[in-house]
Amino acid sequence: MAKRKGVVSLIPSTDKNHSREPLPALFPESLSDGADRAILNADILKDIIGASGVDMDNPHFGLTWPGKQAAARLAHTPTSYVLCPCPEESLAWADTRNVFIEGDNLEALKLLRKSHAEKVQLIYIDPPYNTGNDFVYRDRFQDTARGYLQLIGQERLGRRGALSSNTRGRVHAQWLSMMYPRLLIARDLLAKTGVMLISIGDEEVHHLRSLCDEVFGGAHFCGTFIWEKKKKPSFLDPNMGGVTEYILAYAKDRAQSPPFVAGRIRSGKKYPFNNAGNGRTVLAFPQKSVRFGCPDQIVRAQDMSRGAIETVLLDDVEIVSGTNSEPFRLQGEWRYSQATVDEFVAAGDEITVCKVPFRPNYVSRGQRPKRTTNLLSYRVNGVPTNEDARDEMRALFGADVMSYPKPSGLLKYLVRAICGPEDVVMDFFAGSGSTAAGVIWQNTEDRGHRPFILVQTPEPLDPANKSQKEAARFCDALGRPRTIAELTKERLRRTAALWCDDGHQEAQDRGFRVFRLGVPACASELRDI
Repeated sequence: MAKRKGVVSLIPSTDKNHSREPLPALFPESLSDGADRAILNADILKDIIGASGVDMDNPHFGLTWPGKQAAARLAHTPTSYVLCPCPEESLAWADTRNVFIEGDNLEALKLLRKSHAEKVQLIYIDPPYNTGNDFVYRDRFQDTARGYLQLIGQERLGRRGALSSNTRGRVHAQWLSMMYPRLLIARDLLAKTGVMLISIGDEEVHHLRSLCDEVFGGAHFCGTFIWEKKKKPSFLDPNMGGVTEYILAYAKDRAQSPPFVAGRIRSGKKYPFNNAGNGRTVLAFPQKSVRFGCPDQIVRAQDMSRGAIETVLLDDVEIVSGTNSEPFRLQGEWRYSQATVDEFVAAGDEITVCKVPFRPNYVSRGQRPKRTTNLLSYRVNGVPTNEDARDEMRALFGADVMSYPKPSGLLKYLVRAICGPEDVVMDFFAGSGSTAAGVIWQNTEDRGHRPFILVQTPEPLDPANKSQKEAARFCDALGRPRTIAELTKERLRRTAALWCDDGHQEAQDRGFRVFRLGVPACASELRDI
């Protein structure tokens, strides 16, 4: 990194091999699905780099919308902004590795791509949903309703009915164009083992899934968390009361991504292999891999099924000194795959059979990780709800200063599931700061040192707006500008003080360094984290 007295500049990577990356690695959004492999679509690639004026109506499979070309180009357009340090707004500036950036998140992501490419393990975002209103993120590709009709070739219909019937399509197109360049850059920031999590509701989940399949590749889709966000439905919908929300999970490279852990398996607990209803498969047990609780003997191959449990012994088994002297196979409906059985055997884990007929069990020893389910519920695994988030914010601020904040316990659960103790966590729609609060909570619990990077635009608060009135009043009381970013920073300060007041005085990083997007004259650089 280049430094001079008083000024530090964000500079691109000097990796000489970077320019030698194959085109699909540099621009994976230019890949289209072929019959049996991914195909480089030259037209899309030319459009991304501005070498062609092609339209997106060529016959490749993918999600298209008016404005997509401009949105893709925007991700690769250099930024003219720099990061200006704000020590006076920071907490423990000299000692912290945590970062808060105030400004447009697209421009901030472009700067972070220069310094943090492939350094972030977990990116969680809770982007604004489609409400039919204009977005705060007014990127250059955003269109008016009339411009949208021109794009889709219906401007000549100009009648009021045509305009209103297409307004919803315009809003979907704007939302996709807002998300597309940000996700493209987010993919570049993820470590090779990194994971992207996106909270989303019914309004855009189907569009977001298609968009992420294009950005990350469908093969890197890890699954969808179903979060029970409410304890009681509001019944505002005329058909049903909704209590859930989705969190889509995509990996940079699923083959290298970690298992999502929900804790540790209790030592000594037995887990049966049989699971009625699963597909019938054959499991092979290597020599001396099973401990038997019955006398030494020869058990002939036979059907051992009873009731709903299907088990067929395919080979004779000679039990000598309480274990199988030779390999054998069992056919049945199994909870575990052959790969998992091989993992148990390689790790020296205990597999037991108590008697004839054989009913194998896995006996956990030590503290093996337990993979999470895709259901996040206060009733099942203790994941808090929106009601808990509201109470949490009221306890911190004494008022409802944020609309629909996420509970920090939800983020704590996700951080623990995916991140190691030193991994970097990012949120570029920081909002109420729940991601940082979840990181601090998890770090305190397991003595980790995960740094966070937050980005939040200084979205104005309107005191005339009923839902923003308390927030604007709170900023006035602090003597600070009426913006969401000011509330985010105050949340971080109060969260740090809360943990210290609770007696957690050990050497944990609860500070944050504030940077603001500005002109080159005040250039600065993020410390390596």
